[in-house]
Amino acid sequence: MIKPLLLTVWVALLSLSANFAVAYWKEHRAQTADKAPEALEQRKTRIINVPILSDGRVQGYVVAQFAYTGQAAALKSATVAPDGIILDEAFRLLYADEKTDFRKLQRADLSKIVETLKARVLERTPPELVKEILVQEFNYVAKDDIRR
Repeated sequence: MIKPLLLTVWVALLSLSANFAVAYWKEHRAQTADKAPEALEQRKTRIINVPILSDGRVQGYVVAQFAYTGQAAALKSATVAPDGIILDEAFRLLYADEKTDFRKLQRADLSKIVETLKARVLERTPPELVKEILVQEFNYVAKDDIRR
């Protein structure tokens, strides 16, 4: 008679401890999930060619490709990808920039271009869509260097 009673107590203790362990694990897993860093995703834009005008004539072309990082969840749920906005602002920025001499581009000029581009893009998109803008490719091709 004592063996079935001890077996019942043993099974009850095992069941209670298993329940407690699962509840404890779920609670702590939920807390660590809240503290987990946001998942970022990097995407590339297509390559753009921007004509550079001087004295009313085309002097050359800037060939540029950008990449951007944003929250993965926001990028997947966005109705419009920020690629178009980034390319539009990049084209406007490079086309209208008369101060920068692209034939003699300096590192500071490129940093200024990226900072200005990011500020303009963030005016038109939510900040979770575009966290950072990176330069993948940036070249100047003079009109004389283009093969016909």
